[in-house]
Amino acid sequence: MTNATDAEPGVTLSCQPTRDGDVLVFPYTLTNNTGGDIYVLDALPEFDAATGQARVNLNTAVIALGEDGFAHILRGIAPLPRKRNVAVRIIPLATKLPNGAALERRFTANEPLHETGPYHPDLLLSQYRLRDIKGVILTAHYLPASAEGFGAAPVDFAPDLFRVFAKNTVGSTRAVSCQMPARGLNILVRTDDFPRP
Repeated sequence: MTNATDAEPGVTLSCQPTRDGDVLVFPYTLTNNTGGDIYVLDALPEFDAATGQARVNLNTAVIALGEDGFAHILRGIAPLPRKRNVAVRIIPLATKLPNGAALERRFTANEPLHETGPYHPDLLLSQYRLRDIKGVILTAHYLPASAEGFGAAPVDFAPDLFRVFAKNTVGSTRAVSCQMPARGLNILVRTDDFPRP
């Protein structure tokens, strides 16, 4: 599901999940010791219908049940649908993470988790099946500034973020993960053609 190559040496992801009532909280820290800048792809641009303005959502993820029995939470470039074409691929906006720096983030999700992604709107509850999971694997995508043809353009409505690209943006994207075994967690699994890891 990650659509990305494994992390480069020097990039680490640490996670300490907690629970707040029916909300699962995933604080995590991404650390860059690669010797160069990386750009973390975890901010989704959205349109606010109420104000007519563009905004950024920092609490989005692709969630899917893997064949390994873990719920995979991907903060990055979503996999494309299997049986239909998409006119424009959704590439998240990126936060610059210089060498030697750390980026702290927090992702929350209601319990039980449910399979979701930007190309697949939520289904009716009757179109899900409840499954037990062994735990959660959190994955973050990033693009190294050393990628061939790399570029970063500032975003007018989000001054701390960048639109990043490379000669092969998706192929140059890297993934770093942390695994968190857990008991007593479930996931609602879709009954459509949702792509899974």
